[in-house]
Amino acid sequence: MFVGGCENALFFTEQRKRILGSSRMGVKVRERQKGSGVWWIFVDHKGLRKAKKIGKSRKLAEQVKEVMEANLKLGRPLLGKQEQPPVPTINAYYSSFKKNYMATTLKQTTFDGYDSSFRNHVLPRLGKYRLDQLDRTKMQSFVRGLLDKGLAKDSIRLILAALSILYTDAIDKEIVIKNPTVGMSKFYRKAPKKHEEIEPLTEEEVVQLLEATLRYAPDQYPLFLCALHTGMRSGELAGLRWGDIDWNGKFIEVRRNFVRGKLGTLKTKSGRRRVDLSDELIETLSRLRRTKQEEALNRGKNSIAEWIFSNGRGNPSDMYNLKRRYFRKVLHKAGLRAVRFHDLRHTYASLLLAQGEPLTYVSQQLGHANPQITLKIYAHWIPNRSQREAVNRLPTVKPRRSSPDYARDPNSSEIGAHKKGRSSLI
Repeated sequence: MFVGGCENALFFTEQRKRILGSSRMGVKVRERQKGSGVWWIFVDHKGLRKAKKIGKSRKLAEQVKEVMEANLKLGRPLLGKQEQPPVPTINAYYSSFKKNYMATTLKQTTFDGYDSSFRNHVLPRLGKYRLDQLDRTKMQSFVRGLLDKGLAKDSIRLILAALSILYTDAIDKEIVIKNPTVGMSKFYRKAPKKHEEIEPLTEEEVVQLLEATLRYAPDQYPLFLCALHTGMRSGELAGLRWGDIDWNGKFIEVRRNFVRGKLGTLKTKSGRRRVDLSDELIETLSRLRRTKQEEALNRGKNSIAEWIFSNGRGNPSDMYNLKRRYFRKVLHKAGLRAVRFHDLRHTYASLLLAQGEPLTYVSQQLGHANPQITLKIYAHWIPNRSQREAVNRLPTVKPRRSSPDYARDPNSSEIGAHKKGRSSLI
């Protein structure tokens, strides 16, 4: 009798555990973003954590929840079908993410920056973890490691941005439910701010560079002059077509760029702009076009390549190759320091500002989103006129004889007499 009672007690104890276990089953219906009207199901059961987007119908979400709870009680897959494959590691997921997302949606320069962040920082430290294993503790440790390397704030921000878009993609595919990069900015607020070194050429160095170009690489003279007289980026120069020039208005429309063999849109909306052309540059480009037309006729062709700076096959020039083969060579021949080709853009901006051109004009010519960006980069190249000269330029009028004392000549005998008279009354 006692034995049977024990067996019954054990049976009811196990049954109670199953009942209590099912009552604590973590299947909830709620909005991921409150007020969005989009309903999700969140599962937290025996180490299993999943999220599934249902849609705008809460009623449907509740029905799916009931199915999930029933399947969990019976030990079946959540939705009565084969479970998803194991969560991949960051290293494995990045391979497909790079090919299927980054290569098809990002601009080339952004792609290169993100790819560099993954190869040099993310994958060596975090690549071994599954996507669902990267928590805040590991992320904080990762950020501390970046700080220990002495990376600047903007560099750390770029690295975390690259990792963040990977997790956003994984969330959209319902592989994970959280992005561990969210809220990490507070852990690197005190990282050093390192700004790009600006090394513009002086007026004398510009002349030296152009003279050396004419002597040692004359075919590249139109390109180098265009860079110095427009401040355009190398990709924008490579993407110029003859149709972009307004010969009467003496300006050029910047509409596209060409980077690493790919034609793309400009960096920002403000990048699409009109850039004024100097008389010297207009004449140089006109001569270049005539030369190309003559060469085409000699080859029996009636037209020239659409690209202003084209290679022998009529395609946009490879700017990386030109910099390596010609720009460095000309700098050396001219006896100049080894500046970057991008420093010709800085040269253009700094020389205009040094001549007293308005900041807003220079900003528009460069294609900056607003003048504050231009000011931040080139503030120390803006002439610092004497403050006393500034106040001396304020408008005034010459005092008349009826003016009060403070507007007259302090050495005037009238003022002196007035002062004497006033002092005698005291």
